[in-house]
Order: sequence, then structure tokens, then C-alpha cells
Amino acid sequence: MKEILKNAASEIGINLNDNQLDKFQKYYEILIEKNKVMNLTAITEVNDVVTKHFVDSISLINYFELNNKKIIDVGTGAGFPGIPLAIILQNTEFTLMDSLNKRINFLNEVIKLCDLNNVTTIHSRAEDLGRNIEYREKFDICVSRAVANLSTLLEYCIPFVKVGGSFISYKSGNVDEELDASKSAQTKLSCIIDKKISFTLNGTDMSRSFVKFDKKGTLSKKYPRQAGKPKKEPL
Repeated sequence: MKEILKNAASEIGINLNDNQLDKFQKYYEILIEKNKVMNLTAITEVNDVVTKHFVDSISLINYFELNNKKIIDVGTGAGFPGIPLAIILQNTEFTLMDSLNKRINFLNEVIKLCDLNNVTTIHSRAEDLGRNIEYREKFDICVSRAVANLSTLLEYCIPFVKVGGSFISYKSGNVDEELDASKSAQTKLSCIIDKKISFTLNGTDMSRSFVKFDKKGTLSKKYPRQAGKPKKEPL
């Protein structure tokens, strides 16, 4: 796995050292092992995990300055993109949030196994944690690879971003329609699209986009709405 990942990362201009490769190897092994007893990922073949999980997650480094930032990964699932980014960006502080406690327990094992001192986890729904003063508007950057439309994701994620900070969404396929539909949400949530970066995931024909929104003002206390609302009734 290490040689495959080293080459794949190198092809997009990211050079991984032996220590980082060792951590990715441990992460891969525990992901595959735990996936036998719990639903973490449908992608298990080594080349696919390397490309569609690891390389996809770390591609963000090529486009945005993430060093020495405070970052929250909302709906992290099995740890993507948070864990791969944290393995590389040791001076960046990551908080990984997920609504399923069994995933958080898995991530805590990964953090211990890979000796990731720059990662903490929290079990919560985004709608609840976004109202918690310890987390509300406290992060430089929010990232999410979760599957939801942009209007919903903005309501999940913008509450965590400090004024002047950013939310970056990992999206697949054509996002123009979603972007257009999110204009109302952007207005209500005091944010605005800064840029959309589209590319093809290296070694595949998969189209990917990073959509970056900048937080322009303090969020209204009415957001996020109660759990379930952002998904059922997008802004």
C-alpha cells in the first residue's frame, strides 16, 4: 500500500515521508479490519482506497493554505478528509465530528494507533454542536466530504466558521446547479462563494470540485435550525 500511495501522492506533487507513509499504512489496515464488522466504507480495494479516499482527501493541500489553522471536519465518517490531512499537516489542529458514536470510537483508535496529537473527536449532530458556544464560530476552516446538497451543508458548516474564515466543500460531478440553488442559503448564513476549483481525480475519470465559501459576518442566532430541518427544508 505504501508504495502505491507514495507514487499516487507524488503524481499530484505531494511527497510523503516514511513516517507519514507508516501512519497511512496503519490507518488503511485498521480501516479494512474494522470495516468487516461495521459499515465504514464501500471502497476496500487497496488502489481504490489510495485514490478515492487518501489522495482525494489530501488534494486540498494543493489549492489552499491549511498550515497552522484550526479546522473542523463535519460529518467525517471514517475520517475523510480529516485523518489524511492531519497525518500530513502536523502543525494544524483538527476536530473531527460525526453523529455516530461507533465511528467516533473507531476514529479514536486510529488517532491512538497513528499517534496523531493534532486530532480530537466529538460525537454530535452538526445542528446541535453549531449552537454550542465552545464550537460556534471558533474555526478558521470547516471542511466536509459529507453527501448533502450545498444549501444543507452550508447550514451544517458555516456556524463553526469564524468571521473571516472559510468553509470548503468536497463535491463530485457538476456542482453548478447546487451552487445556484444555494444563493438564498449564502445570504441567510452571511457567507459568499469565493471560488470553485474543478479537477479530475488523478488516475480516474471522476470529476471533483472544491467549493470555498467565505464567512462575511456574524451568524444569526436562528441558525442552525433544529436537528433534521436543514436536510428536510434547505434554506
